[in-house]
Amino acid sequence: MRMLCLLVFSVVFFTAGYGQTIQYGAEGGINLSGARATGAGGVVFHGTPGVRFSLGGFADIGLKDSIFSIQPKLFFSREAYTPNIFGDKTPFAISFITLPIPLVYHSNLAGKRLSFGLGPYFCYVISGKYTYNGYTTKLALGNNSAIDDGHHFDAGLDGMVGYQLQDNLSLRARLDWGLTQDSADPSFDKVWTRNFSITCAYTLGQHLFR
Repeated sequence: MRMLCLLVFSVVFFTAGYGQTIQYGAEGGINLSGARATGAGGVVFHGTPGVRFSLGGFADIGLKDSIFSIQPKLFFSREAYTPNIFGDKTPFAISFITLPIPLVYHSNLAGKRLSFGLGPYFCYVISGKYTYNGYTTKLALGNNSAIDDGHHFDAGLDGMVGYQLQDNLSLRARLDWGLTQDSADPSFDKVWTRNFSITCAYTLGQHLFR
């Protein structure tokens, strides 16, 4: 958690000297999530997406004399999916703090309303649970392969498409694709997470740099 906050502040402060404006606002919407795991025998599971939500804020840091900006975001994100593990459907529900940091291109398409972003994301798993054989169990998170189900940290690639509905209101679609590809659980060699979000972003204010 502390590392994520330091990373957000570092992006803002180190880019402020090169920017003309910083716009900031709130953003929230729905998540469709999933995961895929492989083991010694091939694919162990891949999940059916579940619907949850994400809520947070963003800053859009305009780069000087450029059609690009850096747009760090910080979300509380609830994600869920139901994989078939060892022949049984096993619903998962997990809470994350997620930090995408895309570089955003503000295009001339659709009357300058379309934007496209690409960059890394980092996330911290706060908590989670799963239901197997009718019993609900809390996820054990850490680096001990003997007792833990997974790690606290994940990272990957964030892609975004945005459409400006009004001056201060935008509709955005995001895809987070996990790239860490490891697991604390020895049953799984590699795990790929993914999350697709549709959100509304409301711009609250703007700061001008002189």
